Formats: sequence, structure tokens, C-alpha cells
Amino acid sequence: MLLVLSRSPKKDLLSKTLHLSFLQATLRMMFWNFTQRILALFLLILLSPLLIFCIVIVFLQDRKNPFYIPQRVGKGGRLLPLFKLRTMVPLSDEKSTWISTSLDLRITKIGRIIRFLKLDEFFQLINVVKGDMLLIGPRPRAVLEYQTFVPREKDIVSVLPGISDFASLVMSREAELLSHYSSNPYDAYLHICRPIKSRLALFYIEHRSVWVDCVLLFFNATNFISHRWTLRHMAKFIVKLGDCGVPYGVLSGEKEPYPMDLPR
Repeated sequence: MLLVLSRSPKKDLLSKTLHLSFLQATLRMMFWNFTQRILALFLLILLSPLLIFCIVIVFLQDRKNPFYIPQRVGKGGRLLPLFKLRTMVPLSDEKSTWISTSLDLRITKIGRIIRFLKLDEFFQLINVVKGDMLLIGPRPRAVLEYQTFVPREKDIVSVLPGISDFASLVMSREAELLSHYSSNPYDAYLHICRPIKSRLALFYIEHRSVWVDCVLLFFNATNFISHRWTLRHMAKFIVKLGDCGVPYGVLSGEKEPYPMDLPR
């Protein structure tokens, strides 16, 4: 006697619905990623007079290469050249520059102004146009840092990195924070900055969507007007999404970041 096993019509309908929803979400993110590349190209053209002026100024200060292009870790652990405007003295090696404080003597006078205005970061629009990065996504980490990632942190490279995310806004004063630990800024970074950045990066990946990306673009714009307002309202937005593992006081800027455990 043969038994014919058939799936429940309700289960088939649920499976098809879930598959269709996943396909729609995937196509939506693919279109959004392409849109970010177009937007990056538009911003590059729009900002080109300012960027060219910055290139000339940096070159004239010491007649050296105005660009600093370190290797960073992108999606899938692949290396990518990160385009930045040089703000330090030339020939600073990778090991000594992936962490710096606001008191770092290698930062040039012009470099301090460029860093304060975040003008060095705008050149990463080139990476976005190339398809190595997106406007919004986890910041690409240094090779030396990636080599010490715990298993949970390796999920960060499951998506394309970006110019900005929750962590880049919360930790936008990272150099100033590390200057308080001038005796050992590397230790302070590993125990204070890195856990916060990794937790927020993983939280972003868990909740990434076109809507979240658009909200982050908005907060990046408001950050140029008021850093305090941006942190306060972004903290409320994060709390509505869920538990990111970072205390509200740190997210809102009401409390100084402090040592935390790495995400597990």
C-alpha cells in the first residue's frame, strides 16, 4: 500500500509568501544600493570645486601626495583601498595611523581643520561610485583590527561597508575621547570604542532597510548643524528599533563612553 504525502495548502501559501517577501526586499535593497552610487556621483560632481581646493591646499603645504589610501577590510573580508585626503605627515605607516587622537603630533595644521570639518571623508564617495562601499553601512575596519575580530564581529563584513552608520555618529568624537587616554590610546580604543562600534554595526545589519538608511542620511545632515540634537533624536530612534547593547546615555551623548565587552 502506497502512502502519498502532500504538503498542506496553507504551508505552501506561507512558503510562497515568505519567498516573495524575501525576493521583494532583496530587489528593493539592490535598487537602493544602485541609487546610493548615483547619489554619490552627484555629490562628487557637486562638491568637486571644494574637494579640488582641498587637494591643492594639502599638496602645497609640503609638496607631497595629498591622498592617503590605506587598505581596509570590505565585504567578505576582501581588502579595499579607502580614499581619504591626507591629514598627517606623509609616510605614516598603517600600524601607527589606524588609531589617532586629537593631540596626535603627526596631524598637520591644515589636517586638523580638514578633520574637524570631516572633509577628508568626502573622498570615500569615490569608493561608493566604484561599488566598494555604500553611503550607509558599517565603517570598514583596519586590517590589523579585523585580524583580532571575535567570531560575532566577523558578521560585520557580511555586508558592504559604508561611509556612515549609527556608530560613526555616536563615536564621531572618537579622537577627542582617545586624547583623554594619551598614555595608551590603543588600549582605550580596544576596550571602549571598538565594543560600541561593533555592537552598533551588528545592530545596523540586523535592522538595515531603505527606511533606516534614509533616516541615517537625515541624521548625517543634521549632525553638521547640531551634534547634540542629532545624538539625542537618533538615540530615541535606535531604542524604538530594539536593544543595541549600548546604554541610552552613551547613545544620546549624555554620558561618556566607557569600557564594555565585545559582542558575543
